[in-house]
Amino acid sequence: MPDTVVKKSEKMFKRLVEAAFRFIFAKGDRSVYPIKPENVRSILVLRPDKLGDMIATIPALHALKAHLPHARIEVIASPHNRDLIADDPDIDAVHTYTKNILHDIPMIRRLKKARFDIVFDPICHDSVTGLILSKWIGRHSIKAAARKLRLRPYYDYCEPYEPDGRDHSIDNSLLVFNVFGIDPASVDPYRPMYLPEDSIRKAEAFYESVPSNCLRVGFNISAGSPSRTLDVRKYIAVMHAVAADYPDAEFIISCAPNERERGEELQRALPGKTHLIPDGRSFRDVCAVISRLDILISPDTSLVHVAGTFGVPVVALYSGHIRNFYFWKPYRQECGWVISNEFHHLLDIEPEQIVDQFRRLVATLDLTEKARPS
Repeated sequence: MPDTVVKKSEKMFKRLVEAAFRFIFAKGDRSVYPIKPENVRSILVLRPDKLGDMIATIPALHALKAHLPHARIEVIASPHNRDLIADDPDIDAVHTYTKNILHDIPMIRRLKKARFDIVFDPICHDSVTGLILSKWIGRHSIKAAARKLRLRPYYDYCEPYEPDGRDHSIDNSLLVFNVFGIDPASVDPYRPMYLPEDSIRKAEAFYESVPSNCLRVGFNISAGSPSRTLDVRKYIAVMHAVAADYPDAEFIISCAPNERERGEELQRALPGKTHLIPDGRSFRDVCAVISRLDILISPDTSLVHVAGTFGVPVVALYSGHIRNFYFWKPYRQECGWVISNEFHHLLDIEPEQIVDQFRRLVATLDLTEKARPS
């Protein structure tokens, strides 16, 4: 089918959906906020999407509990991201949206009876799922959202989505504080994700084989698809250059299970100074290892933001999709980055660019004896 026909069909479908929303859903009421924090008993946050989206929302979840310790904070998660917060002490309950109506409808009905004071949708695009959940569960609630385009009028509070904007995913999650009349910029976003004791113990055991007084440099080489990472030979070149500049450096390698061979190739390139995170570790086990790094080098992926929550500096690699860069760049942390000239991939990024950013970053950090250049 020609592209023009497909686009016309998509536009017609969207118009039909929007017309249905105008018929089914009432417009939002902006007069219901701000609400005093002491009057809020419960908040439901919608995050039924990806791993990285949940990581970007964790600072807001922890900040909500810090500002409203008396309130219940509950989350609707997805099967992909629920384990990140399943036993987080700042979160009172986690519910899983499975896209299976036999499971989801009873859950939605149960949550509707809870009569949350606020239902917050931090999904920063016109999510039909987010709107339906907000309206169905939050019939008697203040319905807030971070940023929307066409669906913005259906929320009581919502900032406009700007296709060419420079807003950050973490800042967008913190927009919920506007509902309380609190400036989101005044909220401390540096709240690390919760790590269970078992993950902490595994990280401690892993680092027993790493010299204690060294520069711990992490290399994450996985990002979900080949176009979002580099050829392993480029990572090897970066590692050799860093080792030449900083003889005390030790390298911690993280990779997805399906890229284990690439990780092992990187490990063989500098034997004795490379440490591959063992296979079979959970995501939070890996996060516990990342939390103890001095610097992380990584393509644009969830671990960049995990490092940020723990205050670990990063050198991050991005495609030339500038809107995506601003939305997912390192957040208010010591960092460097390299942006590709290509919109859809970062394969043209060269080792020298990464090493230059690494040297610049190390020069700004107080790593005492760990970062002695040769």
